[in-house]
Amino acid sequence: MSAKPRRIEPLTLLIGVSMTIGYGTLYYPFAILGPEIARAQGWSNSFVFGVFSVALLTSAATASVVGHAMDRFGARPVMVVGSFFATCVLVNLSFVETMVGFAVAMLLIEFAARMVQYETGFAALTALHGRNARRPIAHVTLVAGFASTVFWPLIHWLLGFMDWRGVFLVLAAINFLVALPIHMLVPNRPELRAADRNDEPEPQTASAAGLVAQPLRDPGLLQPGRRMPAFLLLSLAFAGGSFLMSAVHTSFFLILDQMGRAAALAALAGAVIGPMQVAARLIEMVTGERVASSMVGLISTGTLFLGIVILAAGLWFDADLVIIAFAVSFGIGQGLNFIARAILPARLFGTDGYGAMTGKLATIRLFAMAGAPFCTALALTHAGIGITFAMLIGIAAVSVAASWALWGIERRCGSAQALASAQ
Repeated sequence: MSAKPRRIEPLTLLIGVSMTIGYGTLYYPFAILGPEIARAQGWSNSFVFGVFSVALLTSAATASVVGHAMDRFGARPVMVVGSFFATCVLVNLSFVETMVGFAVAMLLIEFAARMVQYETGFAALTALHGRNARRPIAHVTLVAGFASTVFWPLIHWLLGFMDWRGVFLVLAAINFLVALPIHMLVPNRPELRAADRNDEPEPQTASAAGLVAQPLRDPGLLQPGRRMPAFLLLSLAFAGGSFLMSAVHTSFFLILDQMGRAAALAALAGAVIGPMQVAARLIEMVTGERVASSMVGLISTGTLFLGIVILAAGLWFDADLVIIAFAVSFGIGQGLNFIARAILPARLFGTDGYGAMTGKLATIRLFAMAGAPFCTALALTHAGIGITFAMLIGIAAVSVAASWALWGIERRCGSAQALASAQ
């Protein structure tokens, strides 16, 4: 394997497909099927989407558990169990009749999601590629960026000749027939032997716990006793980005309505965000190691901040171009955000214990993500559009400041590491 493969390896492509299924069957369907469930069961939309928000919130508590499991058992067992569990809970959801049954099913779905979405995929790639995982991670996010593009039309088509229960059965079958076999292909390599503790180069293998072998291991720039400030900064940066993306995705139509803009403009902006997200990931895939990991995070938070500022400027400028400019900037920031979440922890803290570290960061991030729809709706209802924008811009500014500080940490530590190597 070359240090910096330029093509997408078959296994990396397959993991990208499985991540597409993870998001396309366990996250994106509810934007379409939520109203269908509410109408068919005679429930309110607020109940259905409220349960979804609560389930997302509670899943934050399981992210750390899943992260520790990845470090102990490896990514493959977690992903295989996750795919099988996702199949079971989607089948179960297709048969629910009561509100309590629906709530329990949604909680189980979010738990399954933690085992088959980006955090586990990134952990698998880090275990396989170690310090060279950046480009495969970019490949995976590029493929999985089309999850809504694939599954929203598919679900609309399925609803043309079956009800929501049948759609969930189809989604369950996709997990079982496609995602599960892919996850079974992810290697868990033999554990390194004590006999290898000599001066000879160790074989490029990984332990059964998913740890990266010696030639590919990266101890990270920060020693264990000096990691807390960087962890707090990462938490602020990632939580802020997730809050902004969740707030925009769930409340964008409400925001534009209070700005006096047409709903069709929101749909157009949404159509722009997706391609810009993919374009940003393509650029990252091409530039690769030439751009510092922390700079990817800084560009991400910076463009998210710029997008919110541009959107707020729409209060004073009537041109539709303002909304499109927002979508361009926000799409770039969103596209890079997922990559930064994968590569920055490995760069700063190393590849050992990667699953547990990303699990802890995901716990904090998911709390912010789950709270964003409620906080944004509350601000819009009781404080108005101006205060809502002030809140979003403030959160974006904190995220940028944290990313700037992380860039300084990586630059200083990288320079010290290079100096020590030269001596």
